[in-house]
Amino acid sequence: MSTDLRQAIASAPMFGGLAPEHVEFLAAQSRPISLPAGQVLFRRGTPSTGFYMVRDGRMQLSVSNSEGVVKVVEILSPGSAFGHAVMFLHEPYPVDATALTDTDLVFVPAAAVDRLLDSDPAMARVMLSSMARRLQSKIQDIAMLSLQSATQRIIAYMLGAAGAGSWDLAGATGTSTAPEATSASVQLPALKQVLASRLGMTPETFSRAMRSLTAEGLIQVNGSVVEIPDVSALDAHARSQSIL
Repeated sequence: MSTDLRQAIASAPMFGGLAPEHVEFLAAQSRPISLPAGQVLFRRGTPSTGFYMVRDGRMQLSVSNSEGVVKVVEILSPGSAFGHAVMFLHEPYPVDATALTDTDLVFVPAAAVDRLLDSDPAMARVMLSSMARRLQSKIQDIAMLSLQSATQRIIAYMLGAAGAGSWDLAGATGTSTAPEATSASVQLPALKQVLASRLGMTPETFSRAMRSLTAEGLIQVNGSVVEIPDVSALDAHARSQSIL
């Protein structure tokens, strides 16, 4: 058994408190997957046989229509898991999953999870907790996309990625908090259209908002890296904005 797999499962937020023997069992049944940037993991409609955890890199979950218009519904960072809800429903994956960067995953087969649930019902609480957090995140997404301006959404994403915001659209794990750090650095997806789609705006709107934030001295952009000189000032700016 790979020590790396054991460590990945033991340290995964969704498996917090999992008994050591259960970690050993899942690690023995799971397998690592490495994807180069741009590689598709699965397409919408692919039968679900288990779920995935992101160890390193970033994954994009998206949907598209018959005209080829793509909507990014989630960007997943290390520590995130995806695919476990449809696994329990025994339904196909409802999205396309694509590696945004070179990405390492852990695939946990449904059969292994079912065996643990049969042997230890407490495992169900662990899985339910993870799915409840994911549902809460989706509800926050809906509120954010409906009630916040483009600039506010961008700021929320950056503060969430920095672990300094009350909203998290950045695919980070854990619960964001009120700004405490005085400054922060955020790595954005390389393609602005990916993040623009995730935040429900056009690339042009995204670019205008970023230029405005830069002109006001609230951020400094260097390629895909955004420096936030004053986290509190950026947060205050978002709170002062109208949604119009």
